[in-house]
Amino acid sequence: MKTSATTPMRDKIHPSQVRYIKLGEGGKWERECLAKRVIRYGFGSETPERFPWCQEGEWAKLTDSFFQEGLRQGVATRFSNETQVFFEDDGATLWITFIGERLWWGQLEPCRGDPRKAAQPHADGDGVWRPVLDGWRSTDFNGDSLTKDRLSGALTKLALFRGTSCNVDVADYVIRRINGEKVPEVERGIAAAEEMKAAVQGMMTLLVPHDFETLVDLVFSTTGWRRQGIVGKTQKALDLDILLPSTGERAFAQIKSRTNQAQLNSYIAEIDDLGPYDRMFFVYHSVRPKGDVHTDDERVTLIGPEKLSEMVLDAGLVNWLIRKVS
Repeated sequence: MKTSATTPMRDKIHPSQVRYIKLGEGGKWERECLAKRVIRYGFGSETPERFPWCQEGEWAKLTDSFFQEGLRQGVATRFSNETQVFFEDDGATLWITFIGERLWWGQLEPCRGDPRKAAQPHADGDGVWRPVLDGWRSTDFNGDSLTKDRLSGALTKLALFRGTSCNVDVADYVIRRINGEKVPEVERGIAAAEEMKAAVQGMMTLLVPHDFETLVDLVFSTTGWRRQGIVGKTQKALDLDILLPSTGERAFAQIKSRTNQAQLNSYIAEIDDLGPYDRMFFVYHSVRPKGDVHTDDERVTLIGPEKLSEMVLDAGLVNWLIRKVS
């Protein structure tokens, strides 16, 4: 069966509430729920005694059955309330869960008539199940993966929740995130970052060649590369001799303030004569005449003004750059 990631996206979601659910103790139902596009729910809701109560909305009787099992009244009420939410969901609830490093989400298929009749006892005799509309998904409406490293800690903390299901206190954030919408603060941050990158690109063109080489050296050092030679004083076609200690990869960088396609081609032609290097970085901030440079050589990594401006920001070198061109 196809997983939810392969089915077309519907319109953006507008749920009435957001609930977190754990798919079985220790995640034992996760794989099945993703593959069969369902939600499984336990709490003995499949038993001959409790299942009819759930279908008829006899929640007081369900609560009392939990209490008679020896649970505290508060716990018995909570178990019954969670079961009620699942059985009475008419498809307006957004259900989310964490499986591995991903957030998965889905809404139950709406049903005609009483939604409590939609749940069915599972064939293995453990809990009940209901189908998920279009299956579970782990991407937003822009197609971006919903991995933990890209989500707020206020949401990812739910992965540590020890119960079965609960309301999500950052529901608005979850809905916006799944809909691929940025909160206003993030939108302003993105706009500010884009403006700063443009400013960095402009300031780089004001650097003299030696200062531009130093900037590139500083950028590489913050990403883990270790310089093996003096900037600009190694070989004719080699401005920066660098090593990545974590992998042992050896590379060299050719740094040009302004360049063109012919110049790039000439340096590529000399790669084999430069020694035991795994690849070459070709770094520049401008192309003359106006345009860009390109290569299909897999040994060459081009770092032009847009990419380099991002690296300068990530390295925290904006103030250094400002001081140099002021």
